[in-house]
Amino acid sequence: MSKYRYLTVLLALSLALCLSSCDRALSGGPGSRGEPLNAECDIEQAYLRAGDHLGSWFLFDSDTLRNVQSDQTTIEFTMSGQADLTRLAPYFRISPGATISPASGSVHDFSQGAVEYTVTSEDGQWTRTYLVSIKKMIEFGSAHDFDFEHCHLDKGFYVWTEPWQDQDGQIPQEPLWATGNPGYKISNSSTAPENYPTAPTEAGHEGKGVRLMTCRTSGLADMVQKPIAAGNLFIGQFDPSDALRDAMSATKFGRPFSFDTPPKVFTGWYKYKAGAQFTDRFMNVLEQRDYGTIYAVLYDNHNAQGEAICLYGDNVQPSDRVVALPRLDNIDDTPEWTPFTLNFIYRKAVDAQKLRTGGYSLAIVCSSSTSGAEFMGAVGSTLWVDQFRVVCE
Repeated sequence: MSKYRYLTVLLALSLALCLSSCDRALSGGPGSRGEPLNAECDIEQAYLRAGDHLGSWFLFDSDTLRNVQSDQTTIEFTMSGQADLTRLAPYFRISPGATISPASGSVHDFSQGAVEYTVTSEDGQWTRTYLVSIKKMIEFGSAHDFDFEHCHLDKGFYVWTEPWQDQDGQIPQEPLWATGNPGYKISNSSTAPENYPTAPTEAGHEGKGVRLMTCRTSGLADMVQKPIAAGNLFIGQFDPSDALRDAMSATKFGRPFSFDTPPKVFTGWYKYKAGAQFTDRFMNVLEQRDYGTIYAVLYDNHNAQGEAICLYGDNVQPSDRVVALPRLDNIDDTPEWTPFTLNFIYRKAVDAQKLRTGGYSLAIVCSSSTSGAEFMGAVGSTLWVDQFRVVCE
């Protein structure tokens, strides 16, 4: 081979190797200088395999799956009272390229409490820690008293927990109750805890009670036509990330319980004082009066396809999933503690298996302004509540 031909072949081989390396880099192969490694470290879904236990530990397949929001670091599954929590293996879908420890599918004893999982990003630079808990369904029993004695400060406002004896005789503080206080904090972060829309009162009917007051918000909330915040208290969850964008979807009503028999009677005590001027969401004064409201709602927490659902601020009363809705409407000025008794009037038949396995959710809802969900009401309207009780048949 001549010297010039040898150099030509060598140059061609070098060019081919160079092009091959570039192709690997562009395709993200080993040694790639293409896209950087993924920096995300999220759990996107969590899943429990029910196997032969579907129907005894879970009501529907959908109850074994949890979609995890981007701002969520706690994941909770609820199983029936017959479930064995000592050897369970959650599976996880995580960010592409990320790793999780302990491993997805590894067996743990969840009867001792939550298990901590750490997700590490593909580039190794970021981690995120999640607490995964698996609890047994709360058994409601023949009756339960809600006395509102247990509250504490968290993130600058008051939250309430409910003592509830579990199947093992323990009495944990269940975070059943939610309020709109986290949403109020977004626009009024400097407010003292006792001046939030929902706060405790030492002068309850017996011991402590809860004071719910309709409050003025701020210029930030005015920009999105949310000039007032009614004091509210409900069994469920409040997601502050949606508070300004879509307050209705931020309010998630209800908690599944295991009932032996359907709820029959809802009782309690209240006082009320209406504010002076009723305004709309543009702060225009209207010639109407403000009222308070208290109600309970029992609803089927799965749709016709067997998918788990919850009811929100805009559909909790009109939804076709509602089974019973005892309601005390148009609460007017009531200066002294006054008792109420409401019967659960059932709109449809109750399924006994679903009743036992958490197929129905119960919410109790209180508001200092009946139209507070539409950001209409009278600043200063105040509802006091105490000593709620739900009795089953």
